[in-house]
Amino acid sequence: MRTLYLLIICLSMAVLNGQNRKYGKITKEEVEVQKSSSEPDAAAEVIYETAVVAIEYSVTERTLKANKEVEGRIKIYDKDRADDELFTVEVPLYISSGADREKLIEFKGATANIEGGKLVSTKVKNSDIFTDRKNKRWETQTMTFPNVKNGSVIEYRYVVETPFFFDLGRWFFQRDIPVQYSSYKLIAPEQIVFSNDFRGGITPKIKTDRITNFQFGNTEAVTEYILEKIPSLKDEPYVLNSDNMMASLRYEIMKLEYPGIITQNYSTTWTQIGKDLMDSPDFGGQLKGNNFLDETVNSLIAGADTPFDKTSKIFNYVKNNFAWDKFNSIIPDNGLRQTFKNKTGNAADINMLLVSMLQKAGIDAAPVVLSTVNNLIINYSFPSRSSLNFLIASAVINDKLYLMDATEKFSDINMLPLRDLNQRGFRITDKGVQEIPLTNYSLSTSKISINAALESDGSISGNFSEVRDMYFAMSDKMAQSDNPKSFEKRYLRNYNFDPEGFKIDENAEKGIIRYSFKFEDLQGGDAVGNKIIVNPMLFEQLTKNSFTHDSRSYPIEFGTAANETTIIKIKIPDGYKVESLPQQKQHLVQGDVAGYAYQVQEQNGYIVVTTVFQLSQSSLPPTYYQPMKELEKQQIAAEAQQLVLVKE
Repeated sequence: MRTLYLLIICLSMAVLNGQNRKYGKITKEEVEVQKSSSEPDAAAEVIYETAVVAIEYSVTERTLKANKEVEGRIKIYDKDRADDELFTVEVPLYISSGADREKLIEFKGATANIEGGKLVSTKVKNSDIFTDRKNKRWETQTMTFPNVKNGSVIEYRYVVETPFFFDLGRWFFQRDIPVQYSSYKLIAPEQIVFSNDFRGGITPKIKTDRITNFQFGNTEAVTEYILEKIPSLKDEPYVLNSDNMMASLRYEIMKLEYPGIITQNYSTTWTQIGKDLMDSPDFGGQLKGNNFLDETVNSLIAGADTPFDKTSKIFNYVKNNFAWDKFNSIIPDNGLRQTFKNKTGNAADINMLLVSMLQKAGIDAAPVVLSTVNNLIINYSFPSRSSLNFLIASAVINDKLYLMDATEKFSDINMLPLRDLNQRGFRITDKGVQEIPLTNYSLSTSKISINAALESDGSISGNFSEVRDMYFAMSDKMAQSDNPKSFEKRYLRNYNFDPEGFKIDENAEKGIIRYSFKFEDLQGGDAVGNKIIVNPMLFEQLTKNSFTHDSRSYPIEFGTAANETTIIKIKIPDGYKVESLPQQKQHLVQGDVAGYAYQVQEQNGYIVVTTVFQLSQSSLPPTYYQPMKELEKQQIAAEAQQLVLVKE
C-alpha cells in the first residue's frame, strides 16, 4: 500500500512538474491531481509562473522601452480555504504626467475543469475584466476567473508595454502556497548594465546567454533566475510584511553605453538621491516661497510658548484639516498652494505642506522619504529612488528628532501609523541626507480588568474591561474606522463565548479606547467532591506559543514598546477557602528587553491575579527569536497552573 501511495505522489509530481509550461496547454492529468506532492494540506499550488522582460533601445530615437510577458497556472485543491486573491489577476498600470503610459496589450485567462469525464476550459470574458482608475497616476486591470471549483486549474497571461524602464517591478518567486516552478528572464542589449536586488533564503539557478537581435543589429544579454519546488512561506508572528521574507528579484538600470551615440550613468548613492530631490522643483522647490501660508502659521503659533508647542499646533491643524487621497508618493501631485486651497492631496502634498508650515514657524523641519511596509524594506546597499514611495515630516527640537505623518487622523507626534514603520528612512535637507530609524518611541499600554464571581458549581459571571492607549489605541481606531463590524468581530474572536453588551468607548482627549462586556454562567472550573479546581486566568490564559520555528533571519516587529497588565479579581464562593495557590513566576529576556511576571494572591475573600508583560523596544533583531520563544513558553507554563478551593 505504501508503494502505491509513493507511486501516486511521484505521478502527481511528474504531472505538475512537467515541461508543459505554456499558456493554453492545461492537461486533463493536471486537473485530476488531488493534492500537492510537496505540501499535501495545501489549499492551492502554483504549477508554474514565468516572466520574460525584454528591453529594446532605439538608437535613432534614443529611447528605451520594455515588454513584460507574464503567465502562470495554479491548481486549486480546496476553494474554501484558498485565498480569494488567487481567483483574480490584477495588473497595475502607471500613467505619467505627460503622454507616456503603460499599456496592457494582452490579457487573458481560463479555468479548466473535468465535466462528464472530459476536460472543459472556460475562458475569461470581457465582462470578467474590470478597470479601476485609482488616481491620476495609476489604474488597474483586474481579471476574475469564472467557474472555479475544487480541483480546478486556472491559468493567465498578460503582456505590458512600458516606457518606464527604470523600475521593472519586483518578481516574487515565493508565495503563501507551494510553487513548483517560477522563473524570471531578462533580455536586454549588452550595452545596458543592471544591478539586481535578490532577496529570500533560497538559492536560485541562474542561466546566462548572449543572442543576436537581427532586427536591431545588436547583441543581447539573457539572464534567467529559476526556482523550483519552493515551499510556501509559513505564517510568522510579529511580521509587518511577510513579502520581505519571500524569495524575490528586482532589477534596476545602472548604466547605458552606446559608444559614439550615448553614454548615461544611472548608478547613484543615497546622498546623490537626496541632492537630486532637493534640486528638483517638484521636491525641494516646493519648500521655497509659500508666502500664502504666513498668515495661517502666525495665527496658529500665537501664544505658543515653546518650539514643541508650535510644532504640535501646526501638526494638529494639518492633520485635522487636510484629507489624504490614499495615494503614496514622495513627490507632491497638486503642489502646496493647490493642496492648501482644496484641502486634499497625496502623502507628499500633505506632509510637505506640514514641513513648509513648520519651517515658517522657525522649526528645523525637513521631509523624510521612506518605503512603506507594503513596499518592502529598503535595501541600503541598493540605492534606488524608485524604492521610495512615501513622505512624512520631521522636526529637530533641542537636538531631539520628532516624526509626524499628518495623513493619518489618529496619529500623533512620534507615533506613526503602522505603514510607516519600515526600519529606516532618509531625512532630506540642503545640508545632505541623514538615515534615521523609523520607530514609535512612546510606550503603549493595555490594561485588562476582570471582576468575576465563582459559584460552587464552578461557573463564573462578571465584567470585563480593557483600556488601550498610544499606538494600541491609534491602530484600533484606524481599523475600526475602516470597517467597524469587521473590527468588532476580530476583537471578539479571542473569546470562545458570546459576550453580552459589548461596548467600545473612546476618550479622544486622553487618547484612550475602552472595551467592555459582561459574561454569565461560563464554565470556569470543575467542582470535584468538596473542591473547586479552576484556572484563575479564566479566559485570558495563554495556551499556545506564537513562536513556532527554531529561528528566523528577519526582525521581530511589534510596532511599539509595550506594557500589558491583566488584573483578575475572583470572589471566592461562600463556605470555601483556599487549599493551594499557583506559584509566583517571572522571566526576563537577556538585556531586559522583555519580561513577564505572574502572581496569585488571596485578599479579603477574593483571589487576585496579576500578570505583567513588558517590552522595551518596538522591534528586536532576529537573534531574540529564541529568547522570546522561551519567554512565551514560561508564560504558558505559569498560566497553566490551577487554583484549588476546598469546602470549609
